[in-house]
Amino acid sequence: MDEREAWIEDNAAQARRALLDPAVRAELLELLGVDNTEQRRQRRQEAARRELASIELRWKLAEEEPWII
Repeated sequence: MDEREAWIEDNAAQARRALLDPAVRAELLELLGVDNTEQRRQRRQEAARRELASIELRWKLAEEEPWII
């Protein structure tokens, strides 16, 4: 691997790590002028549904098992 290829790989790895941060992705999308408001809303709704389902499951399990104090 020559110096140019190593530089490209290093920078690509740095970019991948940076894009793992949702705030970085959001800022990049804003800078690119990509309007993904509907996608963000759908992702937030799906996350809320999963959280509510998790809470409901934990609640049902708590009701079925006796409380030990």
